[in-house]
Amino acid sequence: MDQITKVKKHLKREQWKTLIKECQSSGMSIAAWCKANDICEQTYYRNLKRLREELCATLPVPVEAPEKPVTFKKMEIATPLPDTKAAVIIRLPNATLEINEGTSQQTIQAALLALQSVC
Repeated sequence: MDQITKVKKHLKREQWKTLIKECQSSGMSIAAWCKANDICEQTYYRNLKRLREELCATLPVPVEAPEKPVTFKKMEIATPLPDTKAAVIIRLPNATLEINEGTSQQTIQAALLALQSVC
Protein backbone atom coordinates (compact mmCIF):
# COMPACT_ATOMS: atom_id res chain seq x y z
CA MET A 1 0.00 0.00 0.00
CA ASP A 2 1.49 3.33 -1.03
CA GLN A 3 1.84 6.32 1.29
CA ILE A 4 -1.05 8.30 -0.21
CA THR A 5 -3.48 5.42 0.28
CA LYS A 6 -2.35 5.03 3.89
CA VAL A 7 -2.92 8.71 4.56
CA LYS A 8 -6.35 8.63 2.90
CA LYS A 9 -7.37 5.61 4.99
CA HIS A 10 -6.11 7.26 8.17
CA LEU A 11 -8.02 10.48 7.42
CA LYS A 12 -11.20 8.56 6.60
CA ARG A 13 -10.86 6.56 9.84
CA GLU A 14 -10.41 9.76 11.87
CA GLN A 15 -13.40 11.32 10.10
CA TRP A 16 -15.57 8.34 11.01
CA LYS A 17 -14.36 8.43 14.63
CA THR A 18 -15.53 12.02 14.82
CA LEU A 19 -18.88 11.27 13.15
CA ILE A 20 -19.56 8.32 15.45
CA LYS A 21 -18.71 10.42 18.54
CA GLU A 22 -21.06 13.15 17.29
CA CYS A 23 -23.84 10.62 16.77
CA GLN A 24 -23.37 9.05 20.20
CA SER A 25 -23.33 12.42 21.97
CA SER A 26 -26.27 13.87 20.01
CA GLY A 27 -28.93 12.19 22.12
CA MET A 28 -30.69 11.12 18.92
CA SER A 29 -31.29 7.60 17.74
CA ILE A 30 -28.79 6.36 15.19
CA ALA A 31 -31.49 6.21 12.52
CA ALA A 32 -32.58 9.80 13.18
CA TRP A 33 -29.00 11.09 13.34
CA CYS A 34 -28.05 9.34 10.10
CA LYS A 35 -31.13 10.73 8.37
CA ALA A 36 -30.42 14.26 9.64
CA ASN A 37 -26.80 14.04 8.46
CA ASP A 38 -27.59 12.33 5.15
CA ILE A 39 -25.61 9.22 6.03
CA CYS A 40 -26.73 5.72 5.13
CA GLU A 41 -27.31 3.67 8.31
CA GLN A 42 -25.55 0.67 6.80
CA THR A 43 -22.48 2.81 6.12
CA TYR A 44 -22.55 4.09 9.70
CA TYR A 45 -22.74 0.58 11.15
CA ARG A 46 -20.11 -0.79 8.75
CA ASN A 47 -17.64 1.91 9.83
CA LEU A 48 -18.53 1.46 13.49
CA LYS A 49 -17.79 -2.26 13.14
CA ARG A 50 -14.45 -1.59 11.42
CA LEU A 51 -13.36 0.83 14.14
CA ARG A 52 -14.34 -1.64 16.86
CA GLU A 53 -12.45 -4.45 15.13
CA GLU A 54 -9.34 -2.27 14.82
CA LEU A 55 -9.59 -1.36 18.49
CA CYS A 56 -10.00 -5.01 19.49
CA ALA A 57 -6.94 -5.95 17.44
CA THR A 58 -4.83 -3.45 19.41
CA LEU A 59 -6.02 -4.52 22.87
CA PRO A 60 -3.79 -6.92 24.80
CA VAL A 61 -5.09 -10.46 25.09
CA PRO A 62 -5.95 -11.17 28.74
CA VAL A 63 -4.20 -14.12 30.28
CA GLU A 64 -6.81 -16.46 31.67
CA ALA A 65 -6.15 -18.02 35.03
CA PRO A 66 -6.28 -21.80 34.97
CA GLU A 67 -9.60 -23.16 36.18
CA LYS A 68 -9.54 -24.64 39.63
CA PRO A 69 -11.28 -27.99 39.89
CA VAL A 70 -14.52 -27.96 41.85
CA THR A 71 -14.14 -29.64 45.20
CA PHE A 72 -16.78 -30.59 47.70
CA LYS A 73 -16.32 -30.89 51.41
CA LYS A 74 -17.86 -33.87 53.13
CA MET A 75 -20.21 -32.79 55.89
CA GLU A 76 -20.06 -34.81 59.05
CA ILE A 77 -23.26 -34.95 61.10
CA ALA A 78 -22.59 -35.97 64.69
CA THR A 79 -26.16 -36.93 65.57
CA PRO A 80 -29.07 -37.84 63.37
CA LEU A 81 -31.74 -35.23 62.85
CA PRO A 82 -34.59 -35.53 65.35
CA ASP A 83 -37.92 -37.01 64.26
CA THR A 84 -36.52 -38.22 60.96
CA LYS A 85 -38.28 -41.37 59.88
CA ALA A 86 -36.91 -42.52 56.59
CA ALA A 87 -39.05 -44.81 54.47
CA VAL A 88 -35.99 -46.02 52.55
CA ILE A 89 -32.34 -46.00 53.64
CA ILE A 90 -29.56 -46.96 51.23
CA ARG A 91 -26.15 -47.41 52.86
CA LEU A 92 -23.06 -47.71 50.73
CA PRO A 93 -19.38 -47.60 51.69
CA ASN A 94 -19.02 -43.97 50.64
CA ALA A 95 -22.57 -42.60 50.87
CA THR A 96 -25.91 -42.99 52.62
CA LEU A 97 -29.24 -41.97 51.11
CA GLU A 98 -32.37 -41.59 53.20
CA ILE A 99 -35.70 -41.01 51.48
CA ASN A 100 -38.58 -39.82 53.63
CA GLU A 101 -42.25 -40.55 53.04
CA GLY A 102 -43.89 -38.01 50.78
CA THR A 103 -40.72 -37.23 48.81
CA SER A 104 -41.55 -36.37 45.21
CA GLN A 105 -40.58 -38.75 42.43
CA GLN A 106 -38.51 -36.01 40.81
CA THR A 107 -36.46 -35.54 44.00
CA ILE A 108 -35.94 -39.29 44.34
CA GLN A 109 -34.75 -39.57 40.74
CA ALA A 110 -32.35 -36.64 41.21
CA ALA A 111 -30.99 -38.17 44.43
CA LEU A 112 -30.49 -41.57 42.80
CA LEU A 113 -28.68 -40.00 39.83
CA ALA A 114 -26.43 -38.08 42.23
CA LEU A 115 -25.77 -41.27 44.17
CA GLN A 116 -24.94 -43.08 40.93
CA SER A 117 -22.32 -40.48 40.08
CA VAL A 118 -20.74 -40.85 43.54
CA CYS A 119 -20.50 -44.62 43.37
